Amino acid sequence: MDNSFLIIFILGILYLVIRYYTPKIKGYIGERRVSESLKRLNTKEYIVLNNIELKIKGSISQIDHIIVSDYGIFVIETKNYKGWILGYEKDRYWYQVIYKYRRKFYNPVLQNQGHIYALKHVLKNYNYLRYYSIIAFTKRATLKTKTYTDVVYTNKLVKTIKKYDSAYINERTKNEIVAAILTARKNSRTEDKKVIANSTINRNICPNCGGNLIKRDGQYGVFWGCSHFPKCTYTRNNR
Repeated sequence: MDNSFLIIFILGILYLVIRYYTPKIKGYIGERRVSESLKRLNTKEYIVLNNIELKIKGSISQIDHIIVSDYGIFVIETKNYKGWILGYEKDRYWYQVIYKYRRKFYNPVLQNQGHIYALKHVLKNYNYLRYYSIIAFTKRATLKTKTYTDVVYTNKLVKTIKKYDSAYINERTKNEIVAAILTARKNSRTEDKKVIANSTINRNICPNCGGNLIKRDGQYGVFWGCSHFPKCTYTRNNR
């Protein structure tokens, strides 16, 4: 009797774990596919940032992909759902339909509008930026949606991005924007500082805190130091 209860208990826990993590795993797989697809973009024109969390007014906004480009800011929400996807631009909920199974989920167009709002808050000093919202579904889904926003399959994502081809952002500004986003990021990683450093190498922006770098004279010659010293101790050799 005790053994039977233990087996049922373990199976129950296993069921809950699988039910909880399966959507997360599917979501991760979808994001990875998009990340690989976005590597086809020209790195001189597009800077791709993946899995960015921003905390704005107490709320966390998790953005799957942000692309800072010569042509504007692309904000991409990925979905790895199967079955028919039904919905309109302004509906609060969309529906996933698989035979007789019908499940509603929050409209990803509205979801992405929230992401753009958070991003605009971070980039409020760049009020001239154009933002492009794109919702990308894997081929597991059959899209039955009607929207003004781009809702596409992941294999059409790069083509959709490239249709926006009016360049107006220069290299310096792109790098400033990337640094601002990664500095504001709440789920920061060690790799982020490397990305900032690589994208700001020709500018006087501190990769640690986003402050200005000032040329200083030191014991071993001229170097660049952060204007927020002593709070920030970042330095860079003069080159």
